[in-house]
Amino acid sequence: MSERGTPPPVSSPDASQSVPRSDPHAPIYVLGHSEREFRRLTMQSRIYEAATVELLEDAGLGPGMHVLDIGSGVGDVSLLAATLVGPDGLVIGVDHNAEAVRTATARAARAGVSQVDFRLGGLGELTLDGMVDAVVGRFILMHQADPAEALREAATHVRPGGAVAMLESHIELSATVHSYPRSPLFEQVMAWQVEVIRAAGAHTDMGFRLREVFLRAGLPEPTLRLHALVGGGPDSLLYEYSSESLRSMMPLARELGIASLTEEDLDRLRSDLEAEVAGAGGVLVSPLVVAAWARLPG
Repeated sequence: MSERGTPPPVSSPDASQSVPRSDPHAPIYVLGHSEREFRRLTMQSRIYEAATVELLEDAGLGPGMHVLDIGSGVGDVSLLAATLVGPDGLVIGVDHNAEAVRTATARAARAGVSQVDFRLGGLGELTLDGMVDAVVGRFILMHQADPAEALREAATHVRPGGAVAMLESHIELSATVHSYPRSPLFEQVMAWQVEVIRAAGAHTDMGFRLREVFLRAGLPEPTLRLHALVGGGPDSLLYEYSSESLRSMMPLARELGIASLTEEDLDRLRSDLEAEVAGAGGVLVSPLVVAAWARLPG
């Protein structure tokens, strides 16, 4: 579910198993960096596009603004922001993964979007020519050792009166609020995902912690909204998104003994989910996300 980390990763005292880390300060991304995973991220962006655009608009993004996108991944949030700031604005996307930065740069070039600049690195290495009007991020704070410190550092790049806008998952709750009628298969898929993400040290409850994180970062009281996509028809993205998310996590799930689905199992998972849900006339609920934004004094 996550999109890419920036400052140092988290450790989770709740995880019964954890991912071995050769570098304790390197961001952790449990879903890998394959081309298939990058395609999954683009699918994820379609699921959360409406929530993201609403957040960016509520935070005041508009023509001519300069925006910093932390943990920009393959560029989905940056490209949405670029449509709002227009050709006279600028969006700077920063990410730790070189292949993600190359992919994002190529996507922007193919789309003819010139007002984006994707850079390799983290917040601690970032040098800007001046302050930005807003900092944005999606599924980033959940991967930080100290989310409030990461947000505080990001906000240092924002001018007085500028905005901070974040969208974060509360996937922990999504393991119980996920389908109607209850889908046993989807419940198992979500339980596996939560366990893997916890084992990687991420905060599975970051969505509802956003208010606390904003305040601990020294930011004003944020405006908060809860979002989810509900779908159950044959064209719902949620079947493929769920199966591809689990596929990306499976190498780590096997390593930790959490799950051991074969490629054949994973290939069937999408159709099995659709058969179970559509056969019952039911719906699935995407992982719940919380949008938060605040404007700096000034």
